[in-house]
Amino acid sequence: MIINWKRTLILSVGALGLVVTAPLISRANSHGGPEFSSLDASLAKNNVTFTGKAPLYNKPTTSKERQVMVGNTQLKQLAKVGSSSQNFVATNQEVTKTGRVYYRVISNDNQYRGWIFGGNKAGKFGGGLKAFKTFKQIGVPTSLSKYEFTITTPGFANDGKNLTYTEPLGTVRGAKQTVGDAAPYKDQTFKVTKMGTRTREGDTWVYVQSTDSSESKLNGWILYSGLTPAEKPIAHNAIRIDIVNSAGQLLKAVDYVKPAAEAGDYLGINYSESGTPVWILRASDKQKIQKLIRDALAGTGYGIETISAAKNGFLAEAQFGGKTSLTALPTDATPTDSLKVNLVDDSGGVLGSFNYTKTANNVNDTLAVDNNGFVGLSDDDANALQKDVSDTLKKSGYSLTLSAKQKQELATTSFGNTVYLSGAKKTKTIADSAVRIKLIANDTGKTVTSIDYVNTDADDPAPKGSDLGESTATGWTLKQDDNAAITSQIVAALDGTGYQLDGNKLSTGDVSTIGAAKFGDSVSVNVLPANQ
Repeated sequence: MIINWKRTLILSVGALGLVVTAPLISRANSHGGPEFSSLDASLAKNNVTFTGKAPLYNKPTTSKERQVMVGNTQLKQLAKVGSSSQNFVATNQEVTKTGRVYYRVISNDNQYRGWIFGGNKAGKFGGGLKAFKTFKQIGVPTSLSKYEFTITTPGFANDGKNLTYTEPLGTVRGAKQTVGDAAPYKDQTFKVTKMGTRTREGDTWVYVQSTDSSESKLNGWILYSGLTPAEKPIAHNAIRIDIVNSAGQLLKAVDYVKPAAEAGDYLGINYSESGTPVWILRASDKQKIQKLIRDALAGTGYGIETISAAKNGFLAEAQFGGKTSLTALPTDATPTDSLKVNLVDDSGGVLGSFNYTKTANNVNDTLAVDNNGFVGLSDDDANALQKDVSDTLKKSGYSLTLSAKQKQELATTSFGNTVYLSGAKKTKTIADSAVRIKLIANDTGKTVTSIDYVNTDADDPAPKGSDLGESTATGWTLKQDDNAAITSQIVAALDGTGYQLDGNKLSTGDVSTIGAAKFGDSVSVNVLPANQ
């Protein structure tokens, strides 16, 4: 219901013959009438709302001059308004000769004021009034108290977000701003020490204290939505990776540190392909970042299971002493009667996954059994899990034989959780939708390592025997995207081996060799010692 309060209801101090802030006195009127006194100086204790059982008058007495200023029904509606500016406080009381108690009330925005019947016992609200809690304080969660914050848009706007207040806005009459303008304090950091919600709006307010005890001017209450988590300085040898969801909301932030790095150094390496810079992330960096992100996102319901080729390039271009970001996607919850098993390659990327379900197990149960004093898997579970691993990797070109350590990890992980198993090795079998590229040392003729370049279109995988590249009048070539992705994989795979591509790029001969390859088959490319 929209209430159109008439101007005649906005009572002036002169019309009511009242003083906004009465002194703490008691007195009798000139006719020996009722006692008129101020209430407790702590106005917060006298916050009131209306019951609708009595109207608001211009005077407390029953003289002919007394008039109804706001009726019962209107007061009851006013009590339901969703704005703390319409909170009321009782400032004075008057007891008539018949023992009826009237209270002077005033709204926090000064729009309404007058006298109302409040029962027959001085100091105890009744009749048309009842006590009202304008703000409910709650405990500060541990997860919140450990963080530091800054004011997002410090300034002078009186909107609850730009500066702080001695009390949450509108909850206590007389509350005020701590400073006129918070802009000079844009870099000041705060800890949250109290929090609660305003009754009418239901919004969350927090009390913040400066982390610098000598700068306490801004200590006070502010809307929680007006704060931003304060970022710690980024070290010269670190890159901060903000992990966000698809809406751009920050989920986690992690710092990837390389001791020898200097501010401004790039994380990856680059080369020019047809005039376009191509960025490559080293395998050792990718593996460490993948684990860092995976650990940070544990329990959030989000994940980045594999750093894709696009993400590789994006990360490689990041500079130490600065920031970059990655987008995480929601992950499916693991059933409470299952373990989710992710099988990962040497760089930490997920090759495949499966859920291992055990009938009659519930969350927090495990597969653990006592094998002669050693906690591990039963033979049945060990065999079943090994079969699931082999089946999952069957078409990937990788294989994994579970180690004793991995079996113990599987045995002791509670159902409803995820286990990551690494150590998968390439097999002689090449996936139908992959080309295996063997990297041969040109000084020894031995295989340094190899990569499997896979057609990643799950809806339209490359058929076995189809060409990876394109045949032209001058020979075989690769699409630019394939060239960049293959180069990135090769450079990453060679990281730490002591070998490299010449100039970290494929030669014309390499492109021709790889372009002529067929999916499901293999080719070889020569690589040079890293010091050449």
